[in-house]
Amino acid sequence: MELLSGYIYIPVTNLERSVEWYAKYLHFETAFEDPLYVEMRSTTGIRIMLIVSEEAVNSQMTYSSGPQAAYGFVVPAIDQARQWLMDHGIEVRRISNYQGKSFGFYDPDGNIIELWSDYPKA
Repeated sequence: MELLSGYIYIPVTNLERSVEWYAKYLHFETAFEDPLYVEMRSTTGIRIMLIVSEEAVNSQMTYSSGPQAAYGFVVPAIDQARQWLMDHGIEVRRISNYQGKSFGFYDPDGNIIELWSDYPKA
């Protein structure tokens, strides 16, 4: 079996607000709309499904050191990505350097998103 690509379900409480946010800050474009979810894609083929959750549900995990992102994306320049988000008013976490540089930030529903650079090659 060969896996060709992937997608992520992200719970949101307001589809319109989240579609605008993911388009503005992560440059996803709407590919398909349905009353229950919106599929968005990046120019590199990453697919996310923003799915309505009437309850406040976050797609993250909790470790003893605090909340951890359940999903993330790889970027070529972590420092520039972090600065760009800060310049646009997004609160970001500090950069850590474990298995490559990374940092997290939150979408409007409190889902933690992690960006990685220098991600280790398998």
